[in-house]
Amino acid sequence: MIRIELSWLVFICLLVFLSGIFFVWISYEIARRQTANRALRNRLRCGVCSMEFADDSPAVLAICPRCGSLNERRKPALF
Repeated sequence: MIRIELSWLVFICLLVFLSGIFFVWISYEIARRQTANRALRNRLRCGVCSMEFADDSPAVLAICPRCGSLNERRKPALF
């Protein structure tokens, strides 16, 4: 049998518990950021009239539905 003092046992249990909470929190944040980036992937903002619109077409230049100007696609900004 392994002998351990009560204070060390409490410390180890608390460390394991807090490590588990930290791991769950980091996993949740990674999943949340991926979901947010997926939702904003096809969102564009017109450079002329500042309208935000969704465009799912594979074209490099997207046409604004309000003013008809061409808008270049950019990579989504990371949070």
